[in-house]
Amino acid sequence: MQTVPFKEIYCQDCKIILARYNEDFFSEASIDELSKLHYYYHIREGHSIIVRKKQIIQNNYQDSSCRISEL
Repeated sequence: MQTVPFKEIYCQDCKIILARYNEDFFSEASIDELSKLHYYYHIREGHSIIVRKKQIIQNNYQDSSCRISEL
């Protein structure tokens, strides 16, 4: 099994996941900057945006099934 670390941008007011960013490709600073640029509507409306650290656990590359676990 392989785990893939990522960060999830979540709006607590709308109760939706806005985005997921793989930590191997995006730094903390770039995730913060992308969040401010792409989700300004939620921020401008006063919504509570949080960044959650998660892991995707995959059985193998050929199997498309995966499980997401919260850290």
